[in-house]
Amino acid sequence: MITISLISSCLASMMLIFMAGFVLVKDWRDQVNRYYVYFALSAFIILSTMFVTYAYPESPHLPQINRLTQMGTVLFFSSLFTMSLVFPKIEKRFPFKYTVLVLVPAFSVGAIAVGTDLTITNAYFKNGSLVREFRFFYTIYAVIAFLYLILGTANFIYKYIKTDVAIYRLQMRFMFVGTSLAVVVAAVCSIILPRFFNFAELYVLGPSLASFIGFGSLFYSVISYNLMDITTAVHKTTTYAIISAAIFVPIYLTVMSHDANIWGLGQMPLYLLAAVIVLLFIFYSIYIQPSIDRAFKRKQYEFEGMLDNFIRDVGKVRDYASLIRRSVDILYRSLFLKRAFFLMFDDTSKRYELYYQKGDSLPVAPVERTSTVIRWFVRNQEVLHVDRVYTDDKSFAEIREGFIEFFTGNKVKVLLPMYHERRLLGLLCLGEKDTLSSYKPDELEKLGNFQTESNIHISNAMIYEESKRQQLLTRTMDLASDVLAKSVPKALPNLIGLKFGAFVIPRYGEGIDYFDFIRPDNSGVGIIATDIAGVGVNSALNSVVLRSAFQSCIEEAPSTYTVIQKLNHVLYEYSGGQGALITAYYMYYDLRSMRLIYTNAGFPSMELYRVDKNDFDSLDTEGIPIGYDPKANYGMGRTNLLRGDIGVIYSKALINSKNQKGEPFGLLKLRALIKEHRAEQPQEMARIIKDEFISFLGLSAPESDIVMILFKTM
Repeated sequence: MITISLISSCLASMMLIFMAGFVLVKDWRDQVNRYYVYFALSAFIILSTMFVTYAYPESPHLPQINRLTQMGTVLFFSSLFTMSLVFPKIEKRFPFKYTVLVLVPAFSVGAIAVGTDLTITNAYFKNGSLVREFRFFYTIYAVIAFLYLILGTANFIYKYIKTDVAIYRLQMRFMFVGTSLAVVVAAVCSIILPRFFNFAELYVLGPSLASFIGFGSLFYSVISYNLMDITTAVHKTTTYAIISAAIFVPIYLTVMSHDANIWGLGQMPLYLLAAVIVLLFIFYSIYIQPSIDRAFKRKQYEFEGMLDNFIRDVGKVRDYASLIRRSVDILYRSLFLKRAFFLMFDDTSKRYELYYQKGDSLPVAPVERTSTVIRWFVRNQEVLHVDRVYTDDKSFAEIREGFIEFFTGNKVKVLLPMYHERRLLGLLCLGEKDTLSSYKPDELEKLGNFQTESNIHISNAMIYEESKRQQLLTRTMDLASDVLAKSVPKALPNLIGLKFGAFVIPRYGEGIDYFDFIRPDNSGVGIIATDIAGVGVNSALNSVVLRSAFQSCIEEAPSTYTVIQKLNHVLYEYSGGQGALITAYYMYYDLRSMRLIYTNAGFPSMELYRVDKNDFDSLDTEGIPIGYDPKANYGMGRTNLLRGDIGVIYSKALINSKNQKGEPFGLLKLRALIKEHRAEQPQEMARIIKDEFISFLGLSAPESDIVMILFKTM
């Protein structure tokens, strides 16, 4: 028993020193780690003094050594209570002054135990067993030690009940169950049995065993922070133990058979024995070890096989929607999840919304693109497990609350970000497993590879879809251009007293926006400019319908209100009130009276440069777009012009289009160009404005088709 006690106490002492040193090296600034070091060092005092006791059984200093053991014991129980104050880790540090107050009784009792003989008067070995003689204060010391144990246990239970954080509860379960078992074993074997039953056979074995138990529970809970769940740790330990035994046992038996000369193997030369051992190792490495590994990692290999087959099968899929659904499905099936879903950015709402869901049909709230979760993934393209949010203070200390809200609110454990053209396309969210087991490190590593491969296929599919859309758009615009070829005016009117300039800058092909002129007689001219939303044949047909209707308004030309009202009715009948957004500006100029009459239907205001005041007026009647409401009322404005006045009607995209720096062309720049070149002919002024606009945009494209009509009274 002495030998076993000596070996167990020595191993436990070395292990405790290693634990304390490892924690300090890991992060000595962490409060939990520092308190854990106090816990480990207290246990080290117990085990190291027990080792000295059994290593030097004849030493005259055994009473003093055992008193040191008593001091270490009370400090150990007090360290358990202080650990309960700071573990699991909280954002606000526990005040050190309160820790000092808590430890005053423990250090006081420890000092009395070491400095006096009030606890142990004598200690010696008799017939191989340690005998200790106690005095009355030993009972007081035991009561105080157990009081610390009760307070620490009660505080852990209280924290466990109060917290809603799953990982905190898991950590406390491991720490509470493992440590409680260790403390009970240590207390019974080193305090209760010797004091009340005079049985000291387990005096060292109990605390030594408790140290090994505590090593497994505390080291896992405090240091590992559930990065590897306990079943995985046991699984890996068992796997490596069997693999080691599988190679060690046959080699050991071969050597022992040679030494014992079994079956005449003792006559075998040593070089042949070495060759046999090498062959055994090679045979084991090629045939035995992979079989053992596969047996213990069967589910992992199945998971890897399913993902590998998926990546291979979807290599030729060009439908990104199908790829997203299949990605969710394969992870849902292969990991046996309760739920899995994909959040995808919606261009309309500008939020990340539920795109596809598998499993539990719980509601998933949209996520704003400015949220904590989205902003983090914009900068970090990696798989994120919920445990890291709790343990990585460097990355999540200031944003942990937002992440925890997302994970717990959606019952999610792992997030896989997906990207397209350097922007966050969406998040593949994985929930709990049906078995409630944790995600293994091997699984997280494989999910990282899956995320990379799947992301490549989804992004390629989106590029393919965009290419197809552009090709279709090009073909549609070619057809639309043919439709519009005969619907645009061939030349601008050349009138006495009124000159025109104009240009069109299409977004695609020949453009959709429409402008035209009508002349009921020689006394005046009507001019219309339109802005038709969308592209393609339907928008082109709207433009053709609008032109036909406008050309039929010759008799109503001087009444701008009547013309717009008629166009509104025609487009409403044509589209059933569901047509594209069409805005229009119509004006009629009387050449004899120099009176301008105008009506606006959602188009930008006319900018009129008045020569008499060297400044601009904005002419508007604030009507709604045409084709939506047959009962809509449109106003009609009138103003007189002077010779030299300049008016300009333009599409909104002219002033809203932005260059590569994100700067809009702007109304002020348009006015400045008109004012600067007011002496030029209208056609020349239009050319200058167009050149300035194109130069301003650079490599950028206009927001949509641009139409500008400029006139000048002569």
